[in-house]
Amino acid sequence: MTTATAMRIPEPPTTPSAGRVYNFSAGPACMPESVLLQLREELMDMHGTGIGLLEQSHRASTYDRILAEAFESVRACAGLGDDWEVLFLPGGSMQHFSLIAMNFVPKDGWVAFADTGLWSHKGEKETACVRATKKTFDGATCRFDHVPADSEIADCAGATYFCYCSNNTVEGTQFARPPRVAAPLVCDATSDIFSRPYDLAAHELIFCSGQKNLGASGITMVLARKSWLERADRSLPPLLSYSNFAKTESRPNTPPTFGVRVIGLMSKWTHDFGGPAAFGPRNKAKAAHIYAAIDRSGGFYRPSMRGDCRSDMSISFQLPSDALVDRFVAESEREGLCGLRGHREWGGIRACVYNAFPAKGCALLAEFMDGFAKKNG
Repeated sequence: MTTATAMRIPEPPTTPSAGRVYNFSAGPACMPESVLLQLREELMDMHGTGIGLLEQSHRASTYDRILAEAFESVRACAGLGDDWEVLFLPGGSMQHFSLIAMNFVPKDGWVAFADTGLWSHKGEKETACVRATKKTFDGATCRFDHVPADSEIADCAGATYFCYCSNNTVEGTQFARPPRVAAPLVCDATSDIFSRPYDLAAHELIFCSGQKNLGASGITMVLARKSWLERADRSLPPLLSYSNFAKTESRPNTPPTFGVRVIGLMSKWTHDFGGPAAFGPRNKAKAAHIYAAIDRSGGFYRPSMRGDCRSDMSISFQLPSDALVDRFVAESEREGLCGLRGHREWGGIRACVYNAFPAKGCALLAEFMDGFAKKNG
């Protein structure tokens, strides 16, 4: 993309409309207001049919169009060719840790894991319910303060695949690029899909639940190589089979039609504003406001992550006491800065600034942080 072309890409709105707040929630997270407004109209009447979005039959021509538009928008954002399948499955991403293993790992096979945070840690346990697993990186030894360099990952030759989370929302760490290991890559990209240029083609399968950069909860998007799908276990029940979802265009039974529509609109919105190539620098600039406030606080704000692994999506930090965390949350909410309390198993403060999060909110949070540290430090 040339500079001239890049300059023509419009910028997404940087502030919420009147009556709305800055929503830093980890998910379900904020969505673009233009998408919300379109959904509001479609809930009453979809494409002039006189039937609302939630009432549309998944076998009707209107849903055929919804599904085709979703596939098209996802492919445009992902930049993947016809050798990849796009699947939409009901439920959240956590169930896919075991589902992927059931589909692709022989009974005597095993899965290599990078345990880099809460969700990969839980994902490994889910996988271990159905197949053998092995931690080839154990983040507990460094209190999850970084993601591993390739040299820190133990040999995983012989594993059916290597599974990792590209962004760790609780701990605030993020892989700069896919790991280079001696096993096929499977990635949980739930919290940073389409947020930056990332080599999706280095993987065999990527999965992401919908409640962050893809919109609504209750649905998971899967991107899988067709050659990888050919290896799937054909003996599984149809509703557990990725191959069956591919064969039936993600509707072996009544699918999560609303979630599919939201992913389609969110992907189109992302693509219209330049896609991952444009959102990468935008998201880095947004996060930089908050990291700057942390760094100039003189230790009042203590980041949870090492500086070289900082996430542009999920910014996590601790305060000197739980009482100050409570005060920070209460006072920030009065300023319209909401959803900042950290995960219940991690504590502290967490600011999630996904693609749709307005840029101005990050600057306002940094300003609030400066004042709060001055008053309470």
